[in-house]
Amino acid sequence: MMRSVKPSRASASTPIQAEHRAPPASPYNRSVPHVIEPASSARAKCRSCDQPIAKGELRFGERQPNAFGEGEMTLWFHLPCAAYSRPEPFLETQAAAAGEDLEPLAAAARFGIEHRRVPRLHGAERATSGRAHCRSCRELIAKGDWRLSLVFFEDYRFSPGGYVHAVCARDYFETIELFERIRHFSPALSEHDIEQIAAAMSAGRRTP
Repeated sequence: MMRSVKPSRASASTPIQAEHRAPPASPYNRSVPHVIEPASSARAKCRSCDQPIAKGELRFGERQPNAFGEGEMTLWFHLPCAAYSRPEPFLETQAAAAGEDLEPLAAAARFGIEHRRVPRLHGAERATSGRAHCRSCRELIAKGDWRLSLVFFEDYRFSPGGYVHAVCARDYFETIELFERIRHFSPALSEHDIEQIAAAMSAGRRTP
């Protein structure tokens, strides 16, 4: 006499227990705020201008998720470079910097937030060739003409973003109150150079 066979645990009458899965990783939360502090050494370079930050000089540290592993990394900036190029995180931090009068830089940062393209400005120069197109009018920038350099902040670094004619500054940035930034990022410019750039920006682009 054959014995009846009991249904296996994997039969349709008995549900299979779902395989245990680890919960999804929680989104990254910044636990350490940005910082303003004196530089402990002169080894770090500013992420914006690529120049060394002197030992003892106040610097801004922007905390970001570590792109190469766990934890965080810090992007170091001169204070003016941070206010001009990274206005949002700079403003998050400057109010807590006790004993430091950073209001002029805070005003510059607020100006950059109000004029969203202004933080892209990275100096001025004469065009070294006639091959680059203006990002505002899309026309070629003639060799020798004054042009304003642009950068974009992507993947924790600043990348070259092209140029605009000095005469197109008002159309592109929606302001020409840019001279302190130009002086900061292009310190080799003479006052005569600044006057020529100012004249070009004030004149604006003449439409036919």
